[in-house]
Amino acid sequence: MLVAIGIGGWYWNRQNTIDEESVNRFYDTATEHILNGRSKALCAMMTKDFTRTGVNSTSQGRIQENADKEESCDKFDKMFTSLAQAGRQTGGQMSTNYQVSIDHIDIAPDRKSAEVKVSTQISMAVGPIGRIAETRDKSTETLVIRNGKLLLQKSEGSSITRTIGDRF
Repeated sequence: MLVAIGIGGWYWNRQNTIDEESVNRFYDTATEHILNGRSKALCAMMTKDFTRTGVNSTSQGRIQENADKEESCDKFDKMFTSLAQAGRQTGGQMSTNYQVSIDHIDIAPDRKSAEVKVSTQISMAVGPIGRIAETRDKSTETLVIRNGKLLLQKSEGSSITRTIGDRF
C-alpha cells in the first residue's frame, strides 16, 4: 500500500513539475507543429492569458508587435494558409526551414514555471530562386505547468526579417 502511494505521489509530482526534459519536449513538439502547419495544435500549447511582445526589424524599419493568444492564433492561421497557397502556386517548389535553439533554461524553485531563452530561424525558399524570406528571433519565454500540461504563457523578444531584395 505504501509503495502504491509513493509511486502515485511520484507520478503526480512528475506530471505537475517542469524539468529540462519537458522543456526540450515542448519545443520539439512546437517545431513539429510549425513544420506541419498545425496552427490549432500550436494554439493549444498556449495559456488563455498568453502574451507576445517584441520588436521586428525589417528593411522598412522597426515594428512594435504586441499580441494576445487570439491574435497569435490568427497570425498562425494566416501564415500557414499563405504558405500552403504559395506552395500550390509554385508547383510544390516552396520549402520552409525552421530551427529552434534553446540557449538557457531557468526553472523556478517550485518547478511550476521556467524562463527559457530561445533563438529561432525560419526561412522560406522557392525552387531556383532560393531564399525569399528569413526571420531570426531571440526571445525569453515563460512556460508554466497547468493541470499536468506544459504551456507557453509569455514571449518577449526581438526579430529581424529579411525578404527578397534585402541582403541575406
